[in-house]
Amino acid sequence: MSIFDHVSLKTTRLADMQRFYEAALAPLGIEKKFFIDRPEGGVAGFGRERVELFIIGASGPMPTPLHLAFRARNREEVAVFHAGAVSAGGADNGAPGIRPNYHDAYYAAFVIDPDGNNVEAVFQGDQ
Repeated sequence: MSIFDHVSLKTTRLADMQRFYEAALAPLGIEKKFFIDRPEGGVAGFGRERVELFIIGASGPMPTPLHLAFRARNREEVAVFHAGAVSAGGADNGAPGIRPNYHDAYYAAFVIDPDGNNVEAVFQGDQ
């Protein structure tokens, strides 16, 4: 279970971010649940059973990048996440593999999204 109820990302590139997260998160079983078009900027909600990630359109300066790690259910999901994220315009920031500097079973991949956020898919189990 996540320690967060939800996470919100503000972006000045809503269409690009929606496309990226739709492709990157689908292999993890995370899908876009809704989109609401609002005058001040649209909102897209993503999740498995419930919405836990909001992508919010905003005007103004580009938000400060951050790191998001999504829990994968197995190593295959990590690999398909990475391929989908890169094909959707993300920049490779670490191919799928074991990260022994974290621990011996930490299997992850990293991609930079259209706004510069470091997005990770991780499976922390034996396989």
